[in-house]
Amino acid sequence: MAPLEPQQKVLVSDEFFDTDHGELDCVDCHGGNDDADDKEGAHQGFDPQPSINNPQEACGECHEEIVETVPQSLHATLSTFPGYLAKRADETTWDKVDHGRSRHCASCHTSCGGCHVSRPQYAGKGFVNGHVFSAKPDPVNQCTACHGSRIGNEFFGARGQGDVHLREYNMSCEACHPAEEMHAAAPQGLENRYHLQEAANCKDCHRDLQYGSVRDHRIHNNKVQCQVCHSQTYVNCYSCHTGTDDEGIAYFVNNYEFEGMKIGFNPDRFPGNNYEWAILRHVPVDPEVFDYYIKNGFPRFDVSPTWKRASPHNIQRRTWQNANCNNCHGQRDLFLAESDLLDYEKKANFGVTVTDDQIPPPRSRVMELGIDTSKVQTAKIVTAEWLDEHRSDDTVVILDARGETAYEAGHIPGAINLDPNAAEGLRTGLDDDLPLTLEDDQTLAETLGEYGIARDDHIVVYSDRGMDAGFLLGILDYAGADSISILNGGIAGWKEAGFELSEEEPDWDEKTFEIKSRKNLIVDSDYVKANLDNPEVVVVDVRVMQQSTGRAKHSLAERPGRIPGSVMLPLPALFMDDSFIKSPEELLWVLKERNIRPDRTIVVTCNTGNWAAAGMFMLRLLGYPDVRLHDESWINWTDL
Repeated sequence: MAPLEPQQKVLVSDEFFDTDHGELDCVDCHGGNDDADDKEGAHQGFDPQPSINNPQEACGECHEEIVETVPQSLHATLSTFPGYLAKRADETTWDKVDHGRSRHCASCHTSCGGCHVSRPQYAGKGFVNGHVFSAKPDPVNQCTACHGSRIGNEFFGARGQGDVHLREYNMSCEACHPAEEMHAAAPQGLENRYHLQEAANCKDCHRDLQYGSVRDHRIHNNKVQCQVCHSQTYVNCYSCHTGTDDEGIAYFVNNYEFEGMKIGFNPDRFPGNNYEWAILRHVPVDPEVFDYYIKNGFPRFDVSPTWKRASPHNIQRRTWQNANCNNCHGQRDLFLAESDLLDYEKKANFGVTVTDDQIPPPRSRVMELGIDTSKVQTAKIVTAEWLDEHRSDDTVVILDARGETAYEAGHIPGAINLDPNAAEGLRTGLDDDLPLTLEDDQTLAETLGEYGIARDDHIVVYSDRGMDAGFLLGILDYAGADSISILNGGIAGWKEAGFELSEEEPDWDEKTFEIKSRKNLIVDSDYVKANLDNPEVVVVDVRVMQQSTGRAKHSLAERPGRIPGSVMLPLPALFMDDSFIKSPEELLWVLKERNIRPDRTIVVTCNTGNWAAAGMFMLRLLGYPDVRLHDESWINWTDL
């Protein structure tokens, strides 16, 4: 989510005065003194956040029925969160734990204004649309301004493919979470948000599935949570720690995050949601979360699981799990095992984990998926173990595609830092933050040679984000490099394998890079425009879906939107967090589901060309013979 400019935050637009709220005086909602003749006097008693501090008076005169319940809603109170923590604490530790909670975990709450006129306080405040009130919240600037790192990234495709409700039906948050749920008062002692009577349920829309034509619905109904079969991988967070910096500012840090999926026994069964099997997400609670305030603050840590029932907002009708019964049945890694737990959480998750003999066994008769992996260029993916064995080879060059600060904090021994987003000599317009336009061949060859790269070297690229490594690999591919590979898992995969990092920058000799640029890999907007109606050409938009659906735009673009007829497939569908890559069979299945076929010319587009370059690399890795990069992509398209 891009920050609002300062003038945007305070702008009251002309359109506001044509609305019902525009007929009110400022003091009607905000207080103050409208008889004063100077700024100081006018702001005496002024309340910048009346819907939080005094909703009954500010909003209740017109919205009386709503205001009766909103101050007790989960958005306003976060009332279930203290309950989770109180279970683990006791009467001797709770006061200090609760103090820590109030400093670090209570800033997300909001009320009417944060959903209907401005960004919530947690997201930096400021009017979304010149003080114009909207009955429906803005999913980008309001809903996912707070619910962003998990829900927003999952829903819009900053992680995975995004959500089918958005892609196919243009549904927004309020379609599943209407006012009746958002405004509902949470009963005292509510266990969690799932227990709220007004909470959304898949079956509110998808009714009577057990009587439908889908065999698996009849088999799994009321036994398996819908998301087990219909969600994608999602983020899991570990070991949150809180503290206060030297300037007295409270902060929190999650020590570890990973993208994955785990199925386990449902730890939260209640009438109407009594599934045996559920999708589980690791929550960042840790015995030492509030050690800054009190040591051993959770003497009853084990009373509640650290793997909780989850509802990932990345639903697809067809997923890898439901494509074939045995993509789920018999898959040990998919089910939460005791070996997945840290030592301090094993007792807490008793009854949630799944033993080997409890895993549903493989089915003997399953449908074949018809996925051909014979063209996959497997050499373009290397493991940490392979790289450790070969990193001293004369013909192996290791490139770290992260920023300089991350590189200096620790990198793979012998790796050369080449950040494609910042290094000069790879693309033009870098100082002006312009879209991707590759440098001329001579400049590109000289730059690569200066970094100790020859065209016939085996070049291994890694990063902490797959798209950055893929971006650099796309440039190397264009330049004609014969042997290029991505490190599966990037820097996280290297550390996970137990290998050491170095802070020492290596010495290297410059080489001659004999460029053989593959100019056929690059197409411009004229080519794309000329082939919009060509069934042999498929344009794949790899941006996040708040951009491809027109809800947000890149700062350099003239307008939001997407190329007519383009297929939306966010790039994170091809790269997991930390550069981990799903199996080629699964990726090819996803592409097949989107009708992105290898017998077509595939044009990959994004905002600037950077993500498109990473997408081009992955499609070529998967064996697609004719893949093109849309140079300057949407930025250039909006200039036509």
